[in-house]
Amino acid sequence: MDSITQAVLGASIGEATLGHKIGNRGALAGALVATLPDLDVALYAVYSPFEMLSIHRGLSHSILFSVLGALLIAWIMTKMKSFKSLSFIRLFVFSWLALFTHILLDAFTAYGTQLLLPFSNLRVGFNAINVVDPVYTLPMLAGLIWTLRRRSTNSSGGNTIGLIVSNLYLLATLGVHAYVSNKISLDLAN
Repeated sequence: MDSITQAVLGASIGEATLGHKIGNRGALAGALVATLPDLDVALYAVYSPFEMLSIHRGLSHSILFSVLGALLIAWIMTKMKSFKSLSFIRLFVFSWLALFTHILLDAFTAYGTQLLLPFSNLRVGFNAINVVDPVYTLPMLAGLIWTLRRRSTNSSGGNTIGLIVSNLYLLATLGVHAYVSNKISLDLAN
């Protein structure tokens, strides 16, 4: 997915997991952590475009990276003044969710991700959503903005609704993809 969507998803996760404790800094932390797996694009300067096809969405988009990265990020966050009031476990769960949902969301695109690296080079791609899909992003963004603007009322309902609507849409894309693929296969067979 595009970087904006990844940041919005991370911010929504940060709001949902940390926002009650540290306010809007939870959303900011989520946006930053959720974009970390895409820092592998810095390697474009070193590798050819062909080599980058296998590198981008490679190790930084694996389940192993999401776990090890979350451990490191949570440890670093425990050393920061802004996050001192939060437990290591809460910070780990937040970090893992921000990283894992990034790689999972990328798996829904046609390009997919190498979720099982370094154990397998298999690229997992559901081909159910475009790399840029405002129908997924906008409800989540609207819910997040609603919640951040109403911080004084301690209401996170908008963020929750945005996450639910966006992710129900994402699941629906799997059903539509399966239906269309089946229909095309039957038509081609005939």
